[in-house]
Amino acid sequence: MKINLPQYVPPVGFFYSVQILGEGAPPSPPMDGAFQEVSGISVNMETESIKEGGQNRFAHKVPGRTSYGDLVLKRGLMVKSSGLADWCKKTLEGDLSQKIEPKTIKVILLEAMDENPGGLMSWKFVNAYPIKWELSSLDAQKSEFVIESITFTYSYFDRETERAAAAYPKTPRPKPAPKKKAQPKPKR
Repeated sequence: MKINLPQYVPPVGFFYSVQILGEGAPPSPPMDGAFQEVSGISVNMETESIKEGGQNRFAHKVPGRTSYGDLVLKRGLMVKSSGLADWCKKTLEGDLSQKIEPKTIKVILLEAMDENPGGLMSWKFVNAYPIKWELSSLDAQKSEFVIESITFTYSYFDRETERAAAAYPKTPRPKPAPKKKAQPKPKR
C-alpha cells in the first residue's frame, strides 16, 4: 500500500530581504537593504549545574537566561552616503555623547519559486544598533569586491511565519511524457 504524504521542500537561503524599521528609521534608497550575507541568527539558553549531595552519577541542569547572538550583515562597500551608513557612523563614533537610537531590523526569507514572491518566514530583531563596522582586506594580488560587514546587537528576536501555507509549499509535479504513437512496421 502506497502512502502519499505531502512533500516538503526546504526553502533556499539565497532569496531574502532586509528592512530597517522603526520610528525615525533613516530614509534609505532601495539599495540600502541589499546584503549578500546575513548571519548570526541564534538563540541559546544558559543552564546551571546543581550537584545533589547523594547523587554522584549526574548533576541536575536547570534553565537560566536566554542569550542571543550578534546579527552580522555583509554587502559590497557603499561609497555613497546612505541612511544606514549615517546611522552606523552616528552610533559608533558618537562616544555616548548622543543618545543611541535603536531600530528594528527585519530579515524576510522569500519564496523563490513564486511569480510574485512573498515572505515565508521572518525574523524581527528588536532594539538593534550597530556595535562593529568592518572592511574586508584590500589586496593588490586579488580582484575581489570590497565587502563591508556591520555587526548589530539587539534585545531579542521574534520569528514569524509570513504565510500559513509555508509549512507545505506546493511542489510542481512533473508532467507525464507524451505517449509515442506506434509507428506501422514497414511492409516487405
